[in-house]
Amino acid sequence: MIFKKLYVGLLGLATAVLCESTMRDMSRTTITASTSSTSLSLTVATPGTPVSPKVLLIANEFEFEYLEAYNFTTRYTGVLFDKLFVCTEYGTVCKLECGEELVSASQITALMMIPGVDLKKTYIIISGTGGVNPKYGTAGGAAISTFGIQWEWGSMFLGDDLPSNFSGQYFASYAQLSPDKYPVTVGSEVYKLNEALVDRFYAVGSKVSFEDVSETAQGFRATYEYDAAKKTPFLAKCDTVSAQVYWHGDVAGENVEYYTNVITNGQGRPCNTNEDDQGRLLALFLGAIHHTVDFGRVSIIKAFSNFDRPPPQLSAYQSRFYVGEGATEPGLRNAWKTIIAIVHDVLVNWDTVYDTGIKPNTYMGDIKGTLGGVCDFNSTSSAAKGSVQGS
Repeated sequence: MIFKKLYVGLLGLATAVLCESTMRDMSRTTITASTSSTSLSLTVATPGTPVSPKVLLIANEFEFEYLEAYNFTTRYTGVLFDKLFVCTEYGTVCKLECGEELVSASQITALMMIPGVDLKKTYIIISGTGGVNPKYGTAGGAAISTFGIQWEWGSMFLGDDLPSNFSGQYFASYAQLSPDKYPVTVGSEVYKLNEALVDRFYAVGSKVSFEDVSETAQGFRATYEYDAAKKTPFLAKCDTVSAQVYWHGDVAGENVEYYTNVITNGQGRPCNTNEDDQGRLLALFLGAIHHTVDFGRVSIIKAFSNFDRPPPQLSAYQSRFYVGEGATEPGLRNAWKTIIAIVHDVLVNWDTVYDTGIKPNTYMGDIKGTLGGVCDFNSTSSAAKGSVQGS
């Protein structure tokens, strides 16, 4: 028995050392980035100068370093707005270098309040990078999403703190009776985007040729049991899930899948892990309520930097910290190439397709039906009898 434990321990150590070496090899491709496309000598627009872009790109500063298109020349500023918002010479395409996590909601709100900035007819593309569920995509690929889902309105129990017959460990907030019961909601847990727009963008983006990841990353993806994970990078059509805690591993990933299935009544396909999207969607949705943006023109197209759970030969810890996010660079380049093709489609077909908007062919909005229509993914809420929500 002692020999067996020693053997297992040495095997784990050897695997960790191998993974650490692999991480160093892969990290060499993730610490540099291409030159930013923003002009080094920006013109600062006079306060109140009107600009009404056809397309607005939203990501963080690092992620924009991989965008190799557009000459952004003019900066627009406003009260309480401390981020970089710049546009091309005639204001056709703009970008917002947004912060991360929920703080991005306040930054987007401040942008919408800048005098002269008119986003009512703007197609807004949220981009960036995150992990990928190997059931739906592969590292180095990208996805366009229909649902944005927040995974932190609730309570989580670990280990043996729940009965063995429970199928999940995560409870949405407000005292639902078990993980498979639809929760009481506040409205911001899920946003459903314009499926007709998603379909249009996907048809355009799926024609883009993607670059592959490193040979080392190719070797890792080949060991996953899921067909999607084994593929060369491609554009998937699946959904984004956000939380302030960046999760990793089979247990967390399966709980995310289970919660997504409950909160969307089986419609969601959770593939993109991140900490940012729900804050950005929240601000844009509030803008839609107050008619400063058209929620039917909002989309999410994100890169996949890493798998959200380990391959069979590694632990979750080894996968997260030794292999890391080695597909970040090819993933971002592939995502931006997709977006560039979509922006081209918007500009070329503005008069005939995009100017008046693409009419949604299914429900679009939040759980509450705030923008009108009947939500097609919610259900009767449950709450424990005697709780504040269940009384």
